[in-house]
Amino acid sequence: MMNNKLYKKLVIAMMITTISAVAAASAADTTASVRPVDLAQADAIQSRAKAEQQEIQAEKAQQKKAAKAEAKARKAADAVRPVDITPELREELAQKIADDSAKLAEKAAAKRAKTQEVDPVIVIGRVPTNGTVDLNLPKTVQMALDYNRDIKNSQYALKKAEYAINQAQAGKKPTVDYTFGAQRSRATDVATYAGSGSGTSGAARALQDIMQRLQMDPSAYAGSGSAKSTNSISNAFSNGISVNIPLYTGGLVEGKIDVAKLGKTNAQEEILRVEQATKYSAIQGYYGLLAYQELQGVYHEAVDNLQGHLDNVQAQYNVGTKARVDVLSSDVSLANAKTTAITADNNVAVAESNLNNILGLPLETKLNLADHQLPFDTYNISLQEATDYAMKYRPEVLQAAIAVQEAERNIDIANAGNRPTVAITGGNDWADNTFPGIDANKRSWKVAAGVTYSLYDGGATKAKVNQAKQDLLVARETEQKTREAVQLEVKQAYLNIRSAAQKVEETQTVVDQARENYRIQNIRYQAGVGINLDVLDAQLSLNEAQVNHIQALYDYNVGIAKLEQVMGVDVESGVIHPSLTATTYRG
Repeated sequence: MMNNKLYKKLVIAMMITTISAVAAASAADTTASVRPVDLAQADAIQSRAKAEQQEIQAEKAQQKKAAKAEAKARKAADAVRPVDITPELREELAQKIADDSAKLAEKAAAKRAKTQEVDPVIVIGRVPTNGTVDLNLPKTVQMALDYNRDIKNSQYALKKAEYAINQAQAGKKPTVDYTFGAQRSRATDVATYAGSGSGTSGAARALQDIMQRLQMDPSAYAGSGSAKSTNSISNAFSNGISVNIPLYTGGLVEGKIDVAKLGKTNAQEEILRVEQATKYSAIQGYYGLLAYQELQGVYHEAVDNLQGHLDNVQAQYNVGTKARVDVLSSDVSLANAKTTAITADNNVAVAESNLNNILGLPLETKLNLADHQLPFDTYNISLQEATDYAMKYRPEVLQAAIAVQEAERNIDIANAGNRPTVAITGGNDWADNTFPGIDANKRSWKVAAGVTYSLYDGGATKAKVNQAKQDLLVARETEQKTREAVQLEVKQAYLNIRSAAQKVEETQTVVDQARENYRIQNIRYQAGVGINLDVLDAQLSLNEAQVNHIQALYDYNVGIAKLEQVMGVDVESGVIHPSLTATTYRG
């Protein structure tokens, strides 16, 4: 068989010869002879083809390798990805959680009924669904303070801080421990005797001992020897009372008590902070609903005005005194006004639901506000007075100062590891072989006093002290940062009030002018001396002026509440006082 390599060379040579012949035939010199085949050129062509084939194979191998790596990575990602929650599994989980919650609630209700306790967690539903509640601003604040869940959580935290003080104080009091022990044991003694003048070997004695433990009769397997065993069963009971009285703990317990007391003070300030935030939230919600109701009136008034204008334009168009374009433009303006009025209606509904949520009422409750217009009362206070008040009473400022004091106490607590501890211990022990194990003749007692001092702990105490010192620096920096932030908040709130007050005065003038301008343009158009665009522009200007005025009044009143919050004004003080008569809404 012809060699494959030689065969390939011949084929390539024939191809080159054919190409050369064609090229020669097309040349001018038709007498030129065909050039001989160059085998070296064929080898070069074959090498290039082989190299290209190797490159293609290498590229395919690389792609295959990349695809395999990608599949492996995808598989690894799927392995760590949480199991998909199917709709069926989701329904099962939701039902299980609901059933478990219902069982717990039923169990808790039965327990409260037995002990005649009142559930401190109030559930929404103090008024019937779709009920109506009359509100004024003081009553709104009082309701929010009574039922806000954040306030209740802060009150629970205060009780927890009081219990923490009791826990810390327990470190200075004696501890009394009682122990009781009971034990039952059996001791087995196996005696082996020689039989027929022959002794028992060591292996036989071992076998007898194993059979004795298995409660078997060794004499049946003892051969020429015999064995006798005795069992001894005994009981032991013990009682003990020990007392430990700490006399000196190196300042450890005292430091923990101080920190716990500071924690209570911090919890009290947290209650004040949450109450002030709740009051601001209630005022903001009340004024927000009132402002949206005013805006609702503005936009519906615009609809009425534009509807009346469209009717006038249509009537004049019907008699041929106005162009069709006036009717179209008026109709478009009316449609836009109706769209804006729909948005205003929705904003009122959302604001009402938001205020219901703040007061802990069902979201469908209808709220009747005693006020129908945002007030504009004078509020006089200087920036310096507001800042000084905040630096003295703002809860966050006081909490930052408490954190510094806690950090200082923690240094003393860490230093307790460098001081000795002194304690007195004592105890009584009784023992007997009959229950309950108290035999006056088998009684022992002890009284001891000891001093413990750590000579070397590997530097652990020193490290704790250094950590506590760094915590103190962090607390001090945080305190200064808090004071600076509060000063900025006070200034921003103060400037916002001043700006809002100026806007109220300016926008009131603009509203009066815009209303008069709309009246004049309407009269001009009806008299035929004005154009339709002037009327529409006048209506838009009136709307804008009224909206700006309401926004300024809202910013002013909410700004006052914000300033009092950042100042740390107590909820019983300030411009708005909670109404103690707000309890009349309770069912």
